[in-house]
Amino acid sequence: MAKETLAGEANIPYKSNTDIQVAGMLIYYILSRGHHPFGDKPYEYEYNIHEGKYTLDHVQDIVAKDLIEWMIHEEPKNRPKVEQCLSHPFFWACERRVVYLLRIGNRTEVANYRNADKELICSLEECAGEKYFKQWKNKFPPELVQKMDGRRKPYHENTLGLLRFIRNLHEHYATDAAQVDVMTIFPDLFGCVFTFAKNHGWNSKTPLKEMFRREDITTSFVKLSISHEEHHGVPVQESDPSGNWIQK
Repeated sequence: MAKETLAGEANIPYKSNTDIQVAGMLIYYILSRGHHPFGDKPYEYEYNIHEGKYTLDHVQDIVAKDLIEWMIHEEPKNRPKVEQCLSHPFFWACERRVVYLLRIGNRTEVANYRNADKELICSLEECAGEKYFKQWKNKFPPELVQKMDGRRKPYHENTLGLLRFIRNLHEHYATDAAQVDVMTIFPDLFGCVFTFAKNHGWNSKTPLKEMFRREDITTSFVKLSISHEEHHGVPVQESDPSGNWIQK
């Protein structure tokens, strides 16, 4: 249950942000294959919910963590609305994530990657952590790298250089770009860049902020599905029409 309902008072109204916190717990439960963000024992998670203490260690996807952390915030007013949850990058299709990377690649800071501020470069590399993208050219076909590097000075083999490379590849060599699955080659790139851009305020500025509006985003919950055979006998919670969460 949500923090504000732990007191057990009968007259506490159920609001959408109450369900949002419980939905965040459910998403974590599914992605972590049966774990609770506030602890796996009843006496433990009720206390931790009240105290706002949680851990997301059983989920590795940093984009998923960003959504869950937002949804389970101890302050109801700080939790996202349903529309904000559905427009979160966790639910974006690969095509939309690529568009996001291309818009990042168009930013002045990235376009100026050859003379970028060292602090900016270090900050982005720190965000990548162990998933750094040095020697990223080895991931592309050699003839494609040669074609791209041949237009001007070779691209720097850091994350900024990779982002500009991807942008220019799609901008100038659309046919070649269609043959390269960036999201498969660099599965951790989007999460790293999204986190970095969020921390630096880029996501709240045009043209990135427009991507966080729901509008025509198609939400898919396929990634959240779990077979009954895999988790037979593990209780799952869902909300009844009155807003109460029940076990099945």
